[in-house]
Amino acid sequence: MLTSIVTVLLVVVMVLIVASLVMSAWREYRRYKRALAAQTQLPEHPLDAHVTAIVHLRDGEIVGMESPPPPPAFMVSGSWYRRHRMLISAGFLVMIVLTLFIQTGLAEGTIERIQGIGLNILTGKPITYGYDLASHEQPQAPKSPTFSASSRVVRVDSADPSQYYNSYQLNTWSYSSCSGISMQMVMNAYGKNLKAADVLQVELDLGVWDVDLGLLTEDGIAQTAAHFGFNTSAGHSRSLQEVIDIANSGQPVIVSLRDAQYFPGGHLFVIKGGDANTVFTADSAPTNFTSMSRDYFASIWQGFSAVLTPR
Repeated sequence: MLTSIVTVLLVVVMVLIVASLVMSAWREYRRYKRALAAQTQLPEHPLDAHVTAIVHLRDGEIVGMESPPPPPAFMVSGSWYRRHRMLISAGFLVMIVLTLFIQTGLAEGTIERIQGIGLNILTGKPITYGYDLASHEQPQAPKSPTFSASSRVVRVDSADPSQYYNSYQLNTWSYSSCSGISMQMVMNAYGKNLKAADVLQVELDLGVWDVDLGLLTEDGIAQTAAHFGFNTSAGHSRSLQEVIDIANSGQPVIVSLRDAQYFPGGHLFVIKGGDANTVFTADSAPTNFTSMSRDYFASIWQGFSAVLTPR
């Protein structure tokens, strides 16, 4: 009901402004016509508009001819604009206010909504019309599991030349790079943009990694991750189900393996998730395991797991 009343008021204000301008312009035009007639001191004649030339006669002969001067063009004076400037400004201001009343659906809670909109303008937050911003929080969209770090893990090939600064690193580091690349894949899943050589160089500088032997100590994972702004929860206390649950919740897990056939010297890769039968992995080695049966994984897992969390 209130919205209808406000709409009617808006239309009335617009009509009054237009009518006032039209009537005032008409009065100005009438004054202009009277002033023009007074200047010529001649009464207006119905045929004046049809006169195209004035002929001067002397003794019946034409001695001259001239065109009548055109009347001055009608223009609204500057004083007219000054007189109506305040009226026009006030009218538009009233229309803007009434428009805001309609858009914000002012019925109940009018003051609260205006205050909420004002606060949102000052803080840079988005404005939602027709919603009581002062007394309610805006609904948050539920987080989708597809946006988890586990789903963003991208496998890195240890033999990819673009992952190293030079050919020497490619030829000497790539055979023992699994620890650095496992951390690289996890940290990049959280938004970093690292090469394998970036992480391996830090491991080398910290003394926790050897070109021939690989990762020298499990604590090297935490030390290296700390350099890149990550906390690490690592150890041998988690069960396989707990590791899978953590990965399924969105946090990829680094694990250590040893297998006489594929990884006789030991290996690290990343678990992205799993179910009752399968473990899903990201493997930098030439084996490139994308998944393993749960039983096979349990038989080669060394029990170590590390979860990296950005600070």
